[in-house]
Amino acid sequence: MHVKFYDSDPLLKAHILMFAYAELSAEELSKTKFLPDNATSLTLFLNTDPSVTDYFTGNTVAYRVAFAGQHSVSVCYTPREHIRIINVDFLPWGAYSVFGLEQAALHNVTSDATELFPGLKDFMPELESHLHDEDHCLRVIEQFLLAELKKRTRYADERIINACRQITESRGNLQIRELCSTVGMSHSGLTRYFSEMIGVTPKIFGRVARFTAVQKFLGENPDAGWGDIVHQFDYFDQNHFIREFKQFTGAVPKDRRQWEALFDPLKKAMEEGFATDAEQMQRYRDTSLYQILHYIQRNA
Repeated sequence: MHVKFYDSDPLLKAHILMFAYAELSAEELSKTKFLPDNATSLTLFLNTDPSVTDYFTGNTVAYRVAFAGQHSVSVCYTPREHIRIINVDFLPWGAYSVFGLEQAALHNVTSDATELFPGLKDFMPELESHLHDEDHCLRVIEQFLLAELKKRTRYADERIINACRQITESRGNLQIRELCSTVGMSHSGLTRYFSEMIGVTPKIFGRVARFTAVQKFLGENPDAGWGDIVHQFDYFDQNHFIREFKQFTGAVPKDRRQWEALFDPLKKAMEEGFATDAEQMQRYRDTSLYQILHYIQRNA
């Protein structure tokens, strides 16, 4: 496994969480669940003949460039070979601002990016001829994103961006009525524009935000128990949390070891030989790429 982070152009920083290059063996990817994290992504496959299959649905992704909208279910891919990818993770409102494309129809959907964004086709010959050079391909993707951004005349509503931030900062424990008052929108207006620009309703976004916060909490507090989770994150009871866990991961953990495998990716990454400096490690902790290091057995 190899992961490399890149800085994005300053014009993209308000819309993009991170750029990264990653190499994963077929075995590593087939043991990895990508959990919901309130981010959308654009993935360039550098393999000659890219193809991965969703273990749960049987759907095959065989696009050179794939776009994944907001997901509120987990995904587990089984590849035919070692995978090399360039991944762009967008901030929750970033894809709407860069592409100007309504996001609601892309909920839990992975699509051929060249069909969604016709401008990408102009960059494909350059990408296809440099698949061996990840640095060059990443800069080509960056040029494409900048070209798309420059076409925009309007971006995500600042009220929606503010709503996203408040939901995330509250770890999903914010009443929609209170949120509407804070951002100055009606319930129907907030729901409509939030879904259009983010891809899911504020309620779903909040549930995912809380679950993401739980992941970080348990990564930092490996000895925390069920009661700690229920109390810290305002779940109604243990069963409520288990239902959320099952919906987002597709599994019910059976013992403590499985919990640690899910919520302590840094430990597992070190065991697998992942090495990086302190700054990159912090970025790794704070971004959705850590999902590639979540090992869960499919029969959990």
